[in-house]
Amino acid sequence: MSKLVTITSKFYDASGKSCPDLPVKSRYKGSARENPQKTDKDGFFIFPASPNRTIEILAKLSNTKDYQIFRIINSSIKSSLDNPIRIKLPNPGLVTTLFKVVDSQGKAMTNFPVKTRPKGGKDFERLTDEQGFIQVQSSPFRDIEFLVLTSADKFILKKSLNSGSGSQKTILVQLDEPYKMFISKSNIQIIDKTGNSYIVENTKVEILDLQSGKKEIVNTSNGKLLIQSMVGEKIQITVFKPDGESLKPEYYSAKYINNHSIKLKLDVDITSSSTKPNKPEIDKELDENILITMEQMQKMWPRVAIAKMQPILDELNVNLTAYKLDTRLRQAHFIAQVRQEVGANFLLREQVEYMRPAALKKIGYYKYYPKQADIDGYNGKAPANGEVIANRMYDDKYRDKKYKLGNTSLGDGWKYLGRGLKQLTGKNNYQDLTEMYSTIWVDENLDFVKNPKLLEQPKYAVRSAIRFWLKFKLYEIADKGSESKEVDAITSKINRGTDSYLDRRKHFIRARQIFN
Repeated sequence: MSKLVTITSKFYDASGKSCPDLPVKSRYKGSARENPQKTDKDGFFIFPASPNRTIEILAKLSNTKDYQIFRIINSSIKSSLDNPIRIKLPNPGLVTTLFKVVDSQGKAMTNFPVKTRPKGGKDFERLTDEQGFIQVQSSPFRDIEFLVLTSADKFILKKSLNSGSGSQKTILVQLDEPYKMFISKSNIQIIDKTGNSYIVENTKVEILDLQSGKKEIVNTSNGKLLIQSMVGEKIQITVFKPDGESLKPEYYSAKYINNHSIKLKLDVDITSSSTKPNKPEIDKELDENILITMEQMQKMWPRVAIAKMQPILDELNVNLTAYKLDTRLRQAHFIAQVRQEVGANFLLREQVEYMRPAALKKIGYYKYYPKQADIDGYNGKAPANGEVIANRMYDDKYRDKKYKLGNTSLGDGWKYLGRGLKQLTGKNNYQDLTEMYSTIWVDENLDFVKNPKLLEQPKYAVRSAIRFWLKFKLYEIADKGSESKEVDAITSKINRGTDSYLDRRKHFIRARQIFN
């Protein structure tokens, strides 16, 4: 008999908080035998399984009468308390329907583009996972249409169904064509870190198929590549400098049969060109050993899509020296604080509509009127009225002198609620950012008091946090070491009244392991 393996999963709600005492169960695919349990106090569901078996993980939400499938895995997957299988539940009032896409011969279509929509509604394009599965969230008993890509590069309707109360089993979607028909062509332009075309004569480029291991070497003198691959197939592209040294590899997957104007950004600057066309000099490069990488960001935020993280990463790496993020210790301190501020889902706006009464009762107005917190706060079902909460919670009238935010006019609380990587909060802080901004980024003159929602854009979300990091010289505290006292000192500068000191220490321990 094969030795059993231990599967460690963890459930989170839509706001990123763990889900304790949630009815869950596991079962082998196709089996009637089930293993019903409840998640523990930290949201973990841990269970044994035979190796190399397909397992369905189900949960029963408070607003549904039946269990729904939320994840299908192979039991050979590695998991632990530090790196659990993360399962995100839908927003309250929504249900999940699980689909699997296969070709005409039954092969799972991984990283494959599909579209879903409520019947007669707007399309939402997304990709299947590494096993060909995809989850679709919708209102209960909603008619859903499921469309797939064809080799003609068009999406066609393949499945129509009603969401009911969520998936009791996987819905199979089978294509009319075999996998071999989905050969793609991608026209790629290599660009440098500033967005300019990387045009260096006779540039060597290595193209590696990560699945098959097949490698191809090509040369380009105009920075353009024509790559043929399968749709969804992951390839690694490595560009070599004129001296033969390789730059950091970049990764690409074709989404369609014909992919035009794809830009591949490299971590290198081209700062001057020679007088001969197509022969620029590379006289400045970022230190690749200190760049913040996507791999590091994904380890801190494993559930966040690369597409969401990329513009954040690009802005952080613009000038690590000027941003005082030029050592791994500084980066670990900075990222640990950001992890606490934006949460596991990397939210650039404070989600006050999901604040529960207990949390509200610790803040401003609600400390004086706790019964109102029970009325206004999130009740676990529909999102609360965030505007009402923010305007009451952040009203200076009910805040101690040392915690006043400059919110004195009707609506200021909602207008200047937490945004950006540091969750900048309050009119005074938005004003302070406006005044200091152009002294750091001299080519821009912006008014964040008039345009507070700018901080929900990645570029300004990063810069608002950098401004705070620089103004209060938090990098000097970071340089003192990696003990709890340094983490607490930085936390105190950011939010001295917070109850998250312990959480931030934990985030720093994790960040220090990643940024080393």
